[in-house]
Amino acid sequence: MNRLWVRLSLAFAAIVIISFGAISFTARLYFADNNLRSLALAYFTREAGLIDRLEAYYGDRGSWQGVSTLLEGADSALFFNAANRRILILTDPEGQVLYTTAGADRPSRQEASQLQEALPISVDGRIVGFLDLIQRERPSGRQFSFEPPPDDISSGLGERAREFLLQVLLIGAVLATVFGMLVSRWLSAPLIHLVSGTQAIARRDLSFRVTEQGSAEMRAVSNSFNEMAAALEDAETLRRSMLNDIAHELRTPLTVLEGNLRAILDDVYPLEKAEIARLYDQTRHLHRLVDDLRLLAQAEARQLPLQRTPSDLTGLLEEVAELFTPLAGEKNISLETSLPPASVLAAVDRMRFTQTLQNLLTNALQHTPAGGVITLSLRAEEETAAITVADSGDGIAPEDIARVFDRFYRVDQNRTRDTGGVGLGLAIAQALVKAHDGKIDVTSAGVGQGSIFTIRLPLAQGEDVREPEPAQRLAADISE
Repeated sequence: MNRLWVRLSLAFAAIVIISFGAISFTARLYFADNNLRSLALAYFTREAGLIDRLEAYYGDRGSWQGVSTLLEGADSALFFNAANRRILILTDPEGQVLYTTAGADRPSRQEASQLQEALPISVDGRIVGFLDLIQRERPSGRQFSFEPPPDDISSGLGERAREFLLQVLLIGAVLATVFGMLVSRWLSAPLIHLVSGTQAIARRDLSFRVTEQGSAEMRAVSNSFNEMAAALEDAETLRRSMLNDIAHELRTPLTVLEGNLRAILDDVYPLEKAEIARLYDQTRHLHRLVDDLRLLAQAEARQLPLQRTPSDLTGLLEEVAELFTPLAGEKNISLETSLPPASVLAAVDRMRFTQTLQNLLTNALQHTPAGGVITLSLRAEEETAAITVADSGDGIAPEDIARVFDRFYRVDQNRTRDTGGVGLGLAIAQALVKAHDGKIDVTSAGVGQGSIFTIRLPLAQGEDVREPEPAQRLAADISE
C-alpha cells in the first residue's frame, strides 16, 4: 500500500468511481420529476412556445373549441408519457378541465390552489385558461386520483437505468484500475532508477548514472541527478588530487626539517645559526602554505572578512606597479602600465585586492623570460572596471586553460616549488576576485605567445566616495 504505483492505481480507480458516482447523482437530480416539470413549463413559456400558440389560437377563434388537435401534437412530444408519470391538462379560468392527455382519466375540474401553480393563458389582458403538467397520482386531499403506473413501465425503466449505471460504473472501475496500474508503473519506473542511483552514490560509486526516460519532468530530474553525480565525481577527484598535492608540499619541508634535526642531534651538522636559518626557512614555507590554504578555504566559502570601501583603482594599480618595478628590473623585464587619467572607482578591500594583483604579477614574472614585457592596464567599461595583466612569456596551451586556476596546478610541470611556487597563487586570486563579486579569466594564443589575465569588478557609485588616507590604509593593513 505504501508503494507509489499502488497509490497511483488506487487514485485512478477512485477518480473514475467518484466521476461516475457524480454523473449518476447529477443525472438522477436532473431527471427528477419536479425538475422535469419545471423544465417543461419553462419550455412552454419561451418565445413562440406552447403558451404563445395557445394565446394565438384563442385570439383567432374566441374559444377553445378544437384545441385538442393542437395539444395532442404538443403532448406527443413530451417524454413524460413514456413513464406515465404526468399528464398535460388545460382548464378554463374557472378550473373546468378542457383537455387532458389521451388515455388518462379526465378530472372534472381543478381547484384554485392547483390553478396557482399552473401557467396562465392571457388574451388582451384577460386570463382565458390555464396549462399545467399534473401527476397521475395525487396525494390525499386532492379532488381526483389515478391508478399507479404499471410496474413494467415506470419502475422497470428506473430499475434498468440503475442497473445500466451500475454496470458502467463497475466496468469503468476495473478498466481504471488496470490502466492506472500500467500507467503508475510506467511513471514510477524512473523514480526506481533514481533510488538505485542514490543508493549507488551513498556507496561512493560516483560513476553511476541513471537513464533519462519518462516525462519531461522526470527527464529533467534524471539529468539533474546525473549532473550532480558528475559534479560529485569531479569534486572527489579534485579532493584526492588536492590531498595528494598538500601531502607532497608538506612532506618536502617536513623531511628537510626532520633530516636536519636528526643530523644535528647525531652531531653530523653543527648547531650553528646558518643551519638554524635553513630550518627557519622551511618553517616559513610551511607557515605560508598553511596560511594560503586557510585563505583559499575562507574565500571559497564566502567567509573571508573584507573591508570593502569605494577605492580609486587607478591609484591602487600605480602603487602595485611601483612595488614590482624593481623586481621586474632585476630580471630585465619591462613593466608597463596603461591607466586612465580619471578615477575608476570600485568597492574593494585594498589589502586583499592588492594581494590579488601581486599574485598575478608574480605569476607573470615567473613565466616571462628576460627581455620580456608585462603590461598592467585598466579601463572603465559600461558597468565594470576591467584590469588586465598581460605578459609576453611562456603562454598557455589550450588544454591547460581550463585548469589554470586549479589548486597546486602548474602549467610547466618541470618547475619546482622553489622556482614556480606551490600552485596556489592563481587559485587564491580567483577566490578573492569572486569574493569581490567580480570575475577573472585568462586567454592565451598558445605556448610561447604570452597570456592575458583579465579581472572585471562592478563599478562603485560616485556618491559618498572617500578615499582613505595613507595612515588609515596602513592601520587597516596592520589590523589584518
